[in-house]
Amino acid sequence: MSNDRSNQRKYRKKLYNLHAWVGFQLSVVLFVILATGTIATISNEIDWLVFKEMRTFSTGKQDVENEAVKWTNIYNAVLDYAPQAKIKSIGDMGHDNFTYRVRAGFPEGGDRFIHVDQYTYEVIGDISTLTIQRFFRDFHRYLFMPNYLGLPTVTFFAFILAISLYTGLKTTRNWKTAITRLRLKEGPRILLSDLHKVSGLWSLWFFVVIVLTSWWYLFEFGAAVAGNRFEPRAPKASVIANFDQTNPVSSTQLYRAFEQAQRAINAWQITGVQFPSSETAPIRFTGLGKNPLLRERAHKVEVDITSLDIICVQEPNTMEWTNYLNEYADPLHFGYFGGLPTKLIWFVFGIALTALSVTGVLMTWKRTKTHRLTKVQKRTLPILLLAFVFFIFWLQRYL
Repeated sequence: MSNDRSNQRKYRKKLYNLHAWVGFQLSVVLFVILATGTIATISNEIDWLVFKEMRTFSTGKQDVENEAVKWTNIYNAVLDYAPQAKIKSIGDMGHDNFTYRVRAGFPEGGDRFIHVDQYTYEVIGDISTLTIQRFFRDFHRYLFMPNYLGLPTVTFFAFILAISLYTGLKTTRNWKTAITRLRLKEGPRILLSDLHKVSGLWSLWFFVVIVLTSWWYLFEFGAAVAGNRFEPRAPKASVIANFDQTNPVSSTQLYRAFEQAQRAINAWQITGVQFPSSETAPIRFTGLGKNPLLRERAHKVEVDITSLDIICVQEPNTMEWTNYLNEYADPLHFGYFGGLPTKLIWFVFGIALTALSVTGVLMTWKRTKTHRLTKVQKRTLPILLLAFVFFIFWLQRYL
């Protein structure tokens, strides 16, 4: 019996050392990934505060027109505002107080976002596609690197989170006490330890969500490298005779295609339109169904803009299992499936997860009585240096 207890103590000690090592030695890059991901959850809302073009307070006005009329009027408003700009997509922003966003390519080069008040059809203005949301999403997901470098690097740290979760659970005793205990008068080391345990235990579910969705991103990446993309390729449509025009889709065509798409799926809400990107590409409509956990592109209707025939309808019950599961990843990873309330929940627990990285480092520094970076920590710094180098090239796309 004593040998069993001794072996258990040795095993727990090894797990604790592993927990402390991965959390401390890999803390610099892990902190960056967690912090940027946390900000990314509410980055659209930060953009809303920064860019007046994204704000509308006209929601009290009754919009008695049907959806096809509304989207066509938004299209016409942009055609009048920037007749030389090529309209690429139109999308709502997920909230009544956000204006609709139109992505358009301008003849002088580069895309811009044109924002239209969906209640008055007034063009509020245009902004750069380099938004706070774009900055933090790309920083978090790729560290500004090309996809084949950045995504595996970032998702590797999901394994570190999983190790931290397992070793932390195995070495934490008296959960019922630890989950609510904060000893404020017993010194900084005790307080940091309590904060670390409280944050970790309350964030268990969030740990699991982030780790599993990150692993899924890695699985999706691996499948794409092997030539098996989860999203099916878009079907070809009839040749668009006037594709060389700046905007070959007329207002009448958009209206009729919208009505066709709206009838193709029962009880869905169209939230985005992608215009043909080649002379044989269809116009694509995406939106939301009854399941809010699915990404918008899980519901998709593609229409031949020349004949106005529907050439593809995708619903969750017709999708391959990999494609179906893939549409859960982003809403669960970033928490936007329930609007602002779920985004704020993800933001709070993202702060808690980031705080775990910070308190773990502080605890180790208190124990070792040093604030110097270790050799392993210094060896991870080239990742951030590489991210900075790629950031320069990434930024040039928007300048």
